[in-house]
Amino acid sequence: MERKEPAGVEPPPKQDLCPVLRTPLCICVAFACLAVVLVTSIVLQAVFYPRLMGKILDVESDAQMLKGHVNNISTLGSDLKTERGRVDDAEAQMRIVNASLNRVRSHILFLETSMKLAQDQLQVLTMNWGKVDNLNAKIPELQRDLDKASALNAKVRGLQYSLENVNKLLKEQSDILEMVAQGWKYFGGNFYYFSHNPKTWYSAEQFCVSQEAHLTSVSSEPEQEFLYKAAGGIPYWIGLTKAGSEGDWYWVDQTPFNKEQSRRFWIPGEPNNAGNNEHCTNIRVYALKCWNDSSCDNKFLFICKRPYMQTIE
Repeated sequence: MERKEPAGVEPPPKQDLCPVLRTPLCICVAFACLAVVLVTSIVLQAVFYPRLMGKILDVESDAQMLKGHVNNISTLGSDLKTERGRVDDAEAQMRIVNASLNRVRSHILFLETSMKLAQDQLQVLTMNWGKVDNLNAKIPELQRDLDKASALNAKVRGLQYSLENVNKLLKEQSDILEMVAQGWKYFGGNFYYFSHNPKTWYSAEQFCVSQEAHLTSVSSEPEQEFLYKAAGGIPYWIGLTKAGSEGDWYWVDQTPFNKEQSRRFWIPGEPNNAGNNEHCTNIRVYALKCWNDSSCDNKFLFICKRPYMQTIE
């Protein structure tokens, strides 16, 4: 009768009856596996080694080629830098050329505008050319009219010159009349004043200077004749004097003294410097030879001389 195990209790494991037999079997299996692996490895090496070595050689060749390419790329990089510099220079030159082209375009536009203006002016000139031809046809007639006008103009200038001379003469006559009304006489471009009150020679000269004149000088025979005739034989001081007994005669108005000419105007025997005190000259007689030296302190009538100068209005 079987013995029943209580419920819930596992039965004890069965004991291995052949441990000695199982150990050699495992070893054999292990050797067999190793042999299979070794054979497989040898087969695989025999099959794949040549291919692998070919691949390795190919890789080394490719590596050498890549190294060459890398060197070439380095050289190309350096060349690219050089070429980049050249490109930059070329770009700068291009900018300069563009600027020059812009200036040329501006100049061309200006020239085009100028040409258009010139063409417009040429059209105007062409339109007026007919008028010019008409004027050219009239030139001979205009030249004749111009000649007539020139002749008339010459006559007008002559009349203007004559009128100016007439005006000068009228002005001169007016000035002369004005001076004559004041008691002056006119002769040869000079005014002469014959005084009414006697004075010493120096006082007479001072009076003449106050009238913008001097005691008269004599520079010609006609003037000498005018003076002695106007004096009428009455003594009158004139502007001839000298400095002391040994001095030379001179005219007080700075007129050059002509010694040779004066010899025709002295009274015979004069000048005699009587008393070593006769240093001034007067007209004494009614004759061409009427000069007499006398003391400057004597009082005589006197003659002032004032050159005529036409006033400009």
